[in-house]
Amino acid sequence: MKVPVDSTYILPLDAAEASIARVGGKGASLAKMARAGLCVPPGFHLTVAAYRRFVETNGLKSTILDLAQSIQDAEGDAPSSLERAEAEIRARFEEGAMPPEVARALTHAYAELGIDAPAVAVRSSATAEDLPGLSFAGQQESYLNVCGDEELLTAVRRCWASLWTARAIRYRGRMGVDHKTVAMAVIVQRMVRADVSGVLFTANPTTGDRSEMVVNAAFGLGEAVVAGHVSPDVYIVDKTSFRLKEMTVGTKEIMVVPAPKQGVARAAVATERRRQRALSDQLLRAVADLGLRVERHAGGIPQDIEWAVAGGTCWLLQARPITRLAPQSLHVQWEPPEPGTGWIRRQVVENMPEPLSPLFADLYLSGLDRAVDALQDMMDIPNSVLKLIKKPIATTVNGYAYMRATVDFRWSAVPALLWVTLSSFRSLFKGLWVNYWRDKALPEYLETIRSWNQCAPPAAADEVLLEGVCELARADARYWFGASVAVGSAKLSEALLNAFLTVAAPRRGLTSAVFLRGLEPKTLQAQAELETIAQRIRESDRLRELVAKTPAARLVAELGNTSEAKAVREAIRTHLDRFGHQIYTLDFAVPTQAEDPLPVLMSLKAMVDNPGQGLRLRQQKLAQERDRAVSETARSFDPIRRPMFLWFLRRAQQFAPCREEALFYMGAAWPTLRQFALELGRRLTEAGLLAGPDDVFYLESAELRQAIAARASGERRPDLVRLAAERRTLQTARQRLHPPAAVPPEYRFRLGPFDMSFWETQRRHSLNDATISGFAVSPGRVSAPASVILSPSDFDKMEPGTILVCPTTTPAWTPLFAQARGVVTDIGGVLAHGTIIAREYGIPAVMGTGNATQWIKHGQLVTVDGNSGTVKVLE
Repeated sequence: MKVPVDSTYILPLDAAEASIARVGGKGASLAKMARAGLCVPPGFHLTVAAYRRFVETNGLKSTILDLAQSIQDAEGDAPSSLERAEAEIRARFEEGAMPPEVARALTHAYAELGIDAPAVAVRSSATAEDLPGLSFAGQQESYLNVCGDEELLTAVRRCWASLWTARAIRYRGRMGVDHKTVAMAVIVQRMVRADVSGVLFTANPTTGDRSEMVVNAAFGLGEAVVAGHVSPDVYIVDKTSFRLKEMTVGTKEIMVVPAPKQGVARAAVATERRRQRALSDQLLRAVADLGLRVERHAGGIPQDIEWAVAGGTCWLLQARPITRLAPQSLHVQWEPPEPGTGWIRRQVVENMPEPLSPLFADLYLSGLDRAVDALQDMMDIPNSVLKLIKKPIATTVNGYAYMRATVDFRWSAVPALLWVTLSSFRSLFKGLWVNYWRDKALPEYLETIRSWNQCAPPAAADEVLLEGVCELARADARYWFGASVAVGSAKLSEALLNAFLTVAAPRRGLTSAVFLRGLEPKTLQAQAELETIAQRIRESDRLRELVAKTPAARLVAELGNTSEAKAVREAIRTHLDRFGHQIYTLDFAVPTQAEDPLPVLMSLKAMVDNPGQGLRLRQQKLAQERDRAVSETARSFDPIRRPMFLWFLRRAQQFAPCREEALFYMGAAWPTLRQFALELGRRLTEAGLLAGPDDVFYLESAELRQAIAARASGERRPDLVRLAAERRTLQTARQRLHPPAAVPPEYRFRLGPFDMSFWETQRRHSLNDATISGFAVSPGRVSAPASVILSPSDFDKMEPGTILVCPTTTPAWTPLFAQARGVVTDIGGVLAHGTIIAREYGIPAVMGTGNATQWIKHGQLVTVDGNSGTVKVLE
């Protein structure tokens, strides 16, 4: 097709310039497939510029956005009001004047398709459409069998208007897509008069099985299948051999066919054909082969494909990533990587609740081995004790991180172990451990980050970017062991206080928790700052109304229309600059709080809607209760036990705040590291070595070096694209697993003949138990519905006034505590992050239940007893 090269509004279907920004998601996908030589019907793109020119010419922008906002805000309105708003938008488009330059370009390109008034398919292609995780499937219109210039112009207007249906507007709102940023391109293609057509999934959408393809087929045009007008044939095909594994022949009572003049019509299928297969073995193989080729060119990402067969030729009509594909069911064994060894989920792996990305596992877990050497030097541990510790000290089992628990115990090492223990207590009481963290480990870590922050990622060589990723990962691993001695100081001093209380006052039920509240850990400083922002919003009726009606995901974008709102937006950004490095999980493949601030914004909205008791006031109240409890307890002891109580208390209160401050900096390097990694991923994606920039996290460092070398030489490495896609898929499937407390599951933590299971951070229960128990870490008792939050992707499910039930928490989870009445976790003990924050919020908490996220269903009424460490489901 001959098209003016300088056309602003028209691009050839296979144009290299056909980006998402110019031709939308669907158009960009078809352009890529056409350039790859797949059988795509000829045609052209009417670009996003044409849509914007139409909107500008007719002065529609503000009207559309106002009506769109009214639709989004009308969640509870009567359907008639929504229909009126949608109809008004549609009428504005249908009645609007087509700019002459757009009409000329469109009709000229149409004429270039050949034959007078050829029948074409006119398909919408939005800029937020057909992206991974955002399909918008069926939400924008397509028109088939369009003939003639006027009919084409009308179809284009209707495609544009379909960007603003109530369904599309609300979907964008739920997915956090700003209405101001979306636009619509249109694809015009020669009409395929299909004998048979349908849909092909290159992975089984029901089971998630990537080794199968599922084909739906019916007679006539694909509209019958896509719109659900017919019960199609269903073929399940082996992806490798194309062997037909399963077939269900549908009734296919009707088919959709081109109407005599314009559009489509339904026609009855002859009775004798209805129970016949729509696809022969040969055609089924051709459809499957097309699907495999599409998936290959899409970087191995499973595809949802619309296809048609006409005259024996198999045509590709549309291809998009399958969204929300069910993870594959995995059948795994929890076996140790080394026979006869035991592994548990404690210490640093408490901050890794999900299966790890390959790059993180490669760099961080090996970095822990290097870091432990430095820690052993600092602690001056004798060689006889060092020989007990084997490497690696951490590994993954089915993608989940575990710490080595077995040691090569020798009785000859017992004297040295006793010396190390006594030396550790001496260092603890002198504050040497905390001093090491504060004066050496933390400054060295922050200096490494500062040094790499001087390097601008866009200007850095590929090798430098990878070096930065490796060094920053190793620096955080080193910092973990520096932080762990501060954490250990807090843990041991609290354990000693608890032990004293148990012995000195066995029948009074005293625990350390009541004496260690009101200390204001660093993560709560972030919440206090957020409360100040909320107060500023509440002081303005206009801002309060804006925040109340705006979804949290779009809040920052909406705070920009007035100077007052801009000031709040800047305050939020300043807050995220200071505190946004906080992590949801230690794996750097997961965005930090600054990149994904949804829980912060949800917490801000909750503070605006229901301010409640301020954090500062609550802290003061807790501190008063703590001091009163200290005074009453001290008076209750005799002259011998009183000074002992105060001595243990001072040590516990001295070191307790260090624990949360040390962990506050965990992952502080990740914002810088992720910039380096994603810049490298972007370059490798442009070179065709990755399917997307964040696939960089699914290759190990040695494989990334191979990719860098391939980019330098211009070599194609489809194996790396495929490997990253396979690992991403495997990780998604592994997220459905529930890792046991130990590997093998029956293992109990021991040091030679000594039972050390009290150091484990997960209890073990049956899912049939009426009550489960964990560690009683924050006192109080409460009954409320449960919000089961498995990962950051579930944060929007958190309901105010509920029990937060989750695998574990890290500093970036802190905003959820402001909405919770209690906390229950699978993993964690007396000094888990959730323990400290729950105490400061004065809410009951039970940690380390082992399987609460499996045992409790979202919305169930549960009772959390933070005094006894039990959780009970009431319904």
